[in-house]
Amino acid sequence: MILLADFGNTRVKAAVLENGCLRHVDDMTKVDVDGGMWCSVHPLDAKVEEWMTQHGMKRLTAQTPIPIQNAYSTPGSLGMDRLAAAVGAWAMQPGHDLLVIDSGTAITYDFVSSQGVYQGGNIAPGIELRFKSLHEHTGALPLVEAKGNVPMLGNDTVTAIRSGVLNGIKYEIEGYIRNLEYLYPSLLVFLTGGDAENFDIKAKSLTFAVPDLVLRGLARIVEYNEKGF
Repeated sequence: MILLADFGNTRVKAAVLENGCLRHVDDMTKVDVDGGMWCSVHPLDAKVEEWMTQHGMKRLTAQTPIPIQNAYSTPGSLGMDRLAAAVGAWAMQPGHDLLVIDSGTAITYDFVSSQGVYQGGNIAPGIELRFKSLHEHTGALPLVEAKGNVPMLGNDTVTAIRSGVLNGIKYEIEGYIRNLEYLYPSLLVFLTGGDAENFDIKAKSLTFAVPDLVLRGLARIVEYNEKGF
């Protein structure tokens, strides 16, 4: 089986590719692996990396051939999860201007033009980072969790923080979409990441909520390297 693995800051996602479909797995070591691809936002444990190498898996790097053009000025510093997600979105909707929003430990915004050129994007703190920053860098603000009431305006300190963080991110996302829609009227937006479910985004172009977009991108890159197209 072809194994795909995405090692994020706080989560690890893995899936096998069977007959063109992804099937998520909880324990990679129990899969009969026959090659695949992985990406990581941080250095992996040496034994984990050795296991994947022994099973024919390849790491996605800036040198790996991909089915879109990478116009990032410092490709070696680009997070490969961001690039894989961009490829995943392009595989689903080729020929369109695409905005990929990945809400995890960080929130990333990545743009692929209708010509298939990854042009870059932005990185912002995610939900937990914002909550922790308010708590750790102030003298009195409590550490708040995302779950709970989110009024337009908080009526106590907890709801003020929760609403400030969650509504702030929502308006941030909608602002990116609105500005890019002005420049690219046919823009399509993909929302992914573990924290994406916290946001009810109102935008005409927000068409695709794809939790496994990075894994889909890795699958497409494997296919591209095997077939050459």
